[in-house]
Amino acid sequence: MKQLEEMMAESEQRVETITIPSEGATLIGKAYWPVGDPKSSVIIHGATGVPQLFYAKFARWVAEQGHLCLTYDYRDFGASKQIHPRNSKATMADWGFYDQQAAFDALLQLADTPKTHVIGHSLGGFMLPFHRNLDKVDKVTTVACGQVYWRDHHLPYFFMVIMFWFLLGPVATRVKGYLPGKALGLGADMPAGVYWQWRKWCTSPTFYTSDIGSVLPQMNPNPYKGPIKIIGFTDDDTAPKASIDRMEPLYKEAEITRQTLNPDDFELKDVGHLKAFTRQNAALWPEILDIT
Repeated sequence: MKQLEEMMAESEQRVETITIPSEGATLIGKAYWPVGDPKSSVIIHGATGVPQLFYAKFARWVAEQGHLCLTYDYRDFGASKQIHPRNSKATMADWGFYDQQAAFDALLQLADTPKTHVIGHSLGGFMLPFHRNLDKVDKVTTVACGQVYWRDHHLPYFFMVIMFWFLLGPVATRVKGYLPGKALGLGADMPAGVYWQWRKWCTSPTFYTSDIGSVLPQMNPNPYKGPIKIIGFTDDDTAPKASIDRMEPLYKEAEITRQTLNPDDFELKDVGHLKAFTRQNAALWPEILDIT
């Protein structure tokens, strides 16, 4: 019996909670370890307002394939929230530059593996050109990620966009001092600075270009040159094709592969902007991981 218990304990997947120092903040992450030595290291940079818990089932599956997987929450959000969002000074630039960089650096310190894979969901995919250590990235996959401009959207989703950027979203954020996403049925509560910068980028045809050199640093002069897979979905109203097309110039020296996936081809009901990482859409996971 004791030998059986020891064998079962050895085969159990280990999930480790880690603290990640970032510029002016401390992040909380979870490292999902495979049984045995990891074949590669994988990090998931999450979407705006999506907690790391949302990616837990996917991260466990990645570990089951033999890879170390790191998830984390951005500052003042999810498990990394230490103060009420009303009191937070966080911006989207903080999340996408400082926190993503800090989490990637933490991944490199967790284990020395043969390969490193960056998976960016929405916000998680368009900030990489600003990061350091790009020479230590072996592959990038962006999922439902685009430089979104509000005029890209089509009816009836366009009405929701108008409400979020020009009516209910800004009014509620000014009144409350933070984005009350839960109360509005628009997702999670977030710091006002995140919302306002997000709004600025998504209501400008040049997205974050005007912030480069001020609230954003200059892009890495040694850009990423490895393989990148840019995945979009035919039923994603939030990141339509026009916004995903704008991703390619960010990675002009990379080896780009584009995929626009139709849920019907995988016998799935819907995927949209968020559901690629849910258990019911696990048929998509090999396309997202796509490493051996």
